[in-house]
Amino acid sequence: MNSKITYAALASLGALVFGIFACSEDADETTTSQNGGPGSGATSTTSQATADASVGVGVGGSSTGQGGSCADVVVEASTVKNPADIIFMVDNSGSMTDENAAIEQNINVNFAAIMGASGVDYQVIMITDHGSSPNGWENEICVGPPLSATTDCSGPPQFVQNKFYHYDINVQSWDSVCHMFDSMFGNEADQWNLAPNGWNAWLRTQAVKVFVEITDDQMGCQFGSTYFDDGGGSVTVGQQGALDFDTTLLQLNPGQFGTVADRNYLFYSIVGLPSKTNPLDPYTEFEPVVTGNCNSAWSPGTAYQWLSKGTGALRFPVCNYQSYDAVFQDIAAGVIDVTSVPCEFDVPEPPPGQMLDLDTVDVLYTPGGMGTTQTWTKVDSASQCGPGKFWIDETVMPQRIHLCADACDVVEADAEAKLEVKIECGFISE
Repeated sequence: MNSKITYAALASLGALVFGIFACSEDADETTTSQNGGPGSGATSTTSQATADASVGVGVGGSSTGQGGSCADVVVEASTVKNPADIIFMVDNSGSMTDENAAIEQNINVNFAAIMGASGVDYQVIMITDHGSSPNGWENEICVGPPLSATTDCSGPPQFVQNKFYHYDINVQSWDSVCHMFDSMFGNEADQWNLAPNGWNAWLRTQAVKVFVEITDDQMGCQFGSTYFDDGGGSVTVGQQGALDFDTTLLQLNPGQFGTVADRNYLFYSIVGLPSKTNPLDPYTEFEPVVTGNCNSAWSPGTAYQWLSKGTGALRFPVCNYQSYDAVFQDIAAGVIDVTSVPCEFDVPEPPPGQMLDLDTVDVLYTPGGMGTTQTWTKVDSASQCGPGKFWIDETVMPQRIHLCADACDVVEADAEAKLEVKIECGFISE
């Protein structure tokens, strides 16, 4: 799995631990339990000071063939923009008329335009009913150009390859996650049979996955033998609902969404929780799950809130549809932030006729580009991470070097950081 971002963990009630992504497995305050799952509080962001930097790669040679440093990767406060797959799950129930109209009005101007200007390779997947809204008791979604190619909302959605897809199924108040799971591999077909293998066929393995849940109600539905529930707004039941979601997602599709040791998703919530004093302010992962509803919502969506906390994402009141411009801007900014990662880079190609010895890798960190150089050492996996350590994912091509959480934090805080990777190698025997 190609780890990409820092995740926070779910706090409170002493139960679950979600420490997500190899760049920050270690939480500031970690709550452990027998269950695993959502837990508490690691820092999640990437230094904006690195946003315009670049990666330089140089390969030298060993004339003796007896070993020695033959491959160097030089990374100076680098930022690598990873692709992003953004998955919108939108409630089509009768109470979502104004909210869904606001989605249509803002997804192009205040989301797609910002994402496009950032240079991030992104694509949007809508999991919701397609069509003109309102339509009886269904509030359908029809995304138009330029993100979509759809000009006739009465017909099938028109895709823009590698940019916009719409999996046309009806989603109601409580059941979005079950429709999402059931349609992932096409068990629940889209209404136009445009994706017989499910929406998973549109995902990209190396992309950061970003869910955006939009509903004014609770989580309450069954997929397989699991009932996903938040108890109508209970904090404790919602926490278990988040754990059940995470367990099911990782078991169903680890190749896309990761594993317990190395998750690959964020979960933004636009749900029925009440507004803050400033209604434009989102709830962060460091704030508690909130009960009580905003004025037009049925439930605060506590399970969705736990998922946002556990993945370091934001939460917004669904009732503030007149402010969806700011909401979509905040989500776009968050996606851009997590796709820019200075804490991982490719293992270089060796010189012709030679092979790298990955057991000999050292990462040299020079603070400010000119301070006293520190030698950081390799561990076998993300689970063994610690200060001044890194690990190598040898399951992907090209293989990738990942800084551990503490090392990543050091680099993110140092806009002038210099990293040099030393790898010994020798000639290939014939």
